[in-house]
Amino acid sequence: MNVGLVAGLLLAAATAAVADEARIAVSTSLAARIEVGTRSGLVTTTESSPAGAVVTVSHVVRPLSAPPRLPLADATQCGDPVALDRPTGLALPPELATVGSSSDDALQVLTAVVSYVGRRITLSESDPGPQDALSVLQRGKGRCSGRANLVIGWLRTLGVPARAVHGVLIGDAEPAWHRWGEAWLGDMGWVPFDPGASVGLVSVRHVPMRGASEGASLSGVNLLSLDERGYAALPRRGGLRVPPVGGATLRCVAPAADTTIAAQLLGPDGTRWARAGAGEVVFAGLLPGTYVLRWTPSRRGVGQVELRLDGVREVWLGSGEER
Repeated sequence: MNVGLVAGLLLAAATAAVADEARIAVSTSLAARIEVGTRSGLVTTTESSPAGAVVTVSHVVRPLSAPPRLPLADATQCGDPVALDRPTGLALPPELATVGSSSDDALQVLTAVVSYVGRRITLSESDPGPQDALSVLQRGKGRCSGRANLVIGWLRTLGVPARAVHGVLIGDAEPAWHRWGEAWLGDMGWVPFDPGASVGLVSVRHVPMRGASEGASLSGVNLLSLDERGYAALPRRGGLRVPPVGGATLRCVAPAADTTIAAQLLGPDGTRWARAGAGEVVFAGLLPGTYVLRWTPSRRGVGQVELRLDGVREVWLGSGEER
């Protein structure tokens, strides 16, 4: 068997990580207000169309890097002085009184605060009251902007820079003005969150806008296509989708140390990776989920096994035996 040829074919078949993607038709006036570029982990582009413009929002769902401990070494490095402004009169509730200790990392604190607001503050988009953090806390309800403001206020109280992101959320029924947030977690940079939905990422249904644009017409906004398999495949933790830190690792060991192998891994969202090497190949930084591993050479020509990954797994390719 020409192992080099097979390895080459496998490598040629490998693709970059598959991105979640939404394509959205918008009016020309609304397209002018869209924040093009990278924000909240989303990559947003626009192109003109006969009826206005088409917005493409994409995001590759990946494991998160290791978060820092609190207190952050130098929060002023976030680059946004306003994100450091601590509110007055906004005390932490008893359930959150112990977060932010030296035993907590910044991601744990962010997740705890977002989870609390999602569970304890009722989302009411018809809420007519003020949407500042203290007012929303006192009423126990608020619009998406109010819930984001409360998370931001508590994070700043804990010394974590935080700020709001304005935009449009493309729901199943209709689009709506929306507000979510970002927290600065040291080397992790600005990490997005959306109370009641997610921490560490937001879905491609989120379209960042420049400035607060609530109230402008969303007439003509139409979802053309949507692929959010990566986001949807993430397990929920406390009602939130949170990417894992570090990710899973798969080590594929050849029957003998000097055997050259080529392996291809198919992820739960359709992403393909390929590796070739002598003795073993390793796939690291994988999201939890069910994968299909194919390799050659094997006693059957091409071997195949289905694997559930959520940590570190090892497969001996001579027999397909898992460890």
